[in-house]
Amino acid sequence: MKILIHKYDQNQINRKEYDELLSILKQTDSEGQLDDILTDYWNEGKVNKCTIKEEQKKSSSKSLYKLPGIMAGVAATFLLVLGFYFYFGANSDVLLGKREIVYQTGYGEKLDVQLDDGSTVTLNANSLLRWSEDWEKSKARNVIIEGEAFFEVKKRDGIPFTVNANDVTVEVLGTSFNVDSREKNTRVYLEEGKINLKLNKLISESPAEESSGTKQINEMVLEPGEQIKYSAKDKKIEKEDGLSMIAAASWKLDVLNFKNMKFHEVLDLLRDIYGQSFECSEGDLLTTPMYLGVPYSNWEAVRKALELSLNIEFERLSERRYKVTTK
Repeated sequence: MKILIHKYDQNQINRKEYDELLSILKQTDSEGQLDDILTDYWNEGKVNKCTIKEEQKKSSSKSLYKLPGIMAGVAATFLLVLGFYFYFGANSDVLLGKREIVYQTGYGEKLDVQLDDGSTVTLNANSLLRWSEDWEKSKARNVIIEGEAFFEVKKRDGIPFTVNANDVTVEVLGTSFNVDSREKNTRVYLEEGKINLKLNKLISESPAEESSGTKQINEMVLEPGEQIKYSAKDKKIEKEDGLSMIAAASWKLDVLNFKNMKFHEVLDLLRDIYGQSFECSEGDLLTTPMYLGVPYSNWEAVRKALELSLNIEFERLSERRYKVTTK
């Protein structure tokens, strides 16, 4: 175990050795040995104490580790880094929980991901995807998305594919669609196939329909070209149809499409994608309707394209903050 953990720590472990380490960690008598090894790592300075503290802060409250001995926190953190979830009961039995892979993009980055079920996912900038590797055993393919991603789902008979995003759940068998989930606002666009969309809370489609006696809804089916926008804060849902990829998910086609947006909405989008923040006190500029599309590129290229097209200026105030004015 010590040799394999050392190889993992040095990023020298191969797939066969990784599987062997997994097999060892499943054994009920491994916890004492693991505790001793990590104690040595701690004493020898091979484990970064600051990193451990930070990882413990970031770990989910659902990820509980109960290891005997003073090195419980160290062992728990190391298992978290390995990507395992272990639960230790009062009888000291070790149960291997779901293994999870996390994919993440930074500001201005995109990432193509090939899942091991044959599905592909393209992550937009500033986004995170969690994927459970145990889908064959559990007969359920589950992902969690924070940010925006385009999914092309491989059909697997009897094994649904479920995307969890804020207060919205998307269930599919095989199709392609876009999910944008940021700050309690979720947008789902269907390119092809059919998806079942569920809301965690009952809402009404519109005040008019509610007053006319329409029942509250928490589930609906989307057809190709349809898009749902849901605000968890306002408990409001909007549905559009007849949309194309360039209108609903242009980023996947390497285009930033600002059409049918106000300029203040464009600034919000630029903040999400590139991590910039903006000051703008010109009300007329903020409410200006946009009829513009620019190539998806780095922030400096997009900034320059917007300045030339709109006759505006982005004045740098700090590394990631700008003041926006008309020229």
